[in-house]
Amino acid sequence: MRGRLLSIDVLRGMTLIFMIIVNQPGSWDDVFAPLLHADWNGLTPTDYIFPNFLFIVGVSIVLSLSNKKVY
Repeated sequence: MRGRLLSIDVLRGMTLIFMIIVNQPGSWDDVFAPLLHADWNGLTPTDYIFPNFLFIVGVSIVLSLSNKKVY
């Protein structure tokens, strides 16, 4: 695991676990309220998962391109 940041890997793994939990809660009839997306004028913890994923992608791209040599 040389050259990898453990913090990015852990954050990526947690985000993917939360994505699975949010998209497959079991029974859609009895869903825990924070696992539902908010109405138009609201915000729940579920609404933070995809922006967190995009943040991780952005950081990963910057870190991977900073190690490339430009010819």
